[in-house]
Amino acid sequence: MLSDIVAHIPADRPADGVVACAVSVAKAFDAHLDGIVCTYQPINPAIMVGASAAYYAAATQLNTDADEAAARLDQFEIAARAAGVTHGARSICDTPVLANQALSEISRLYDLTVLVQPDRAKPGHQDPLPEAVLFNSGKPMLMIPYIHSGPLAFDRILVCWDGGRPAARAVHDAMPFLSRAKMIDVVSVNEDEDVVGQASSSALLAHLMRHDLAATGHQLTSPPGNIHNTILSFAADSGANLLVMGGYGHSRLREVILGGVTRGIFKSLTLPALISH
Repeated sequence: MLSDIVAHIPADRPADGVVACAVSVAKAFDAHLDGIVCTYQPINPAIMVGASAAYYAAATQLNTDADEAAARLDQFEIAARAAGVTHGARSICDTPVLANQALSEISRLYDLTVLVQPDRAKPGHQDPLPEAVLFNSGKPMLMIPYIHSGPLAFDRILVCWDGGRPAARAVHDAMPFLSRAKMIDVVSVNEDEDVVGQASSSALLAHLMRHDLAATGHQLTSPPGNIHNTILSFAADSGANLLVMGGYGHSRLREVILGGVTRGIFKSLTLPALISH
């Protein structure tokens, strides 16, 4: 059940897709929706010395404009009111690291976070936000491709399964969507029964059936470095409009970095994805 949703709305790039998806999900589940826009404070040049001056010069170019942030909030509120969705709207302002940390902490108190995929062609301070939300919020996130337009459709859902804990968490978190889907596909890539043990894709199909959710299983093969493209190609061929997957990371000196498949999906995403860790 989804009772409250938060949308992190970018101020420095078009927000049509993330706003439309967030509003449509809130309307579908009769959920409260909050929209948050972040304006990033300039980095104080007084603390920059030596080679850091070049970093300051580059970082300053990515600072957001308060007027743009206000315009995005207006866009969000107009869309929410038009859809009859109960909502709130606010902005926060802080340095990039602290702002993204605060946004990920805010996400802990919502059933779902909706945000936009980073656009590598237009770098910004908000680019690390999806990773921060994934690993620090403890809640699922719905990542919207920056090329996406229109509301979210979830009549055909593609579940990515590898038997791991994040994948299991994602299936659990996606149940509100799965229960409303017309078709569900479960795809496993290079599944090895000795590795997945009892948590095989066939066992997942049986689990879904016990929830009265009929799903079709698909066994795919792929070179290890191309798994994300194999998944996205299958999604396109099958006509899926929502991807469900676990988000993986590796701990390195207390910092979590994205796993290979998750990183590939983050970069190449072509359809909305519900991702959990």
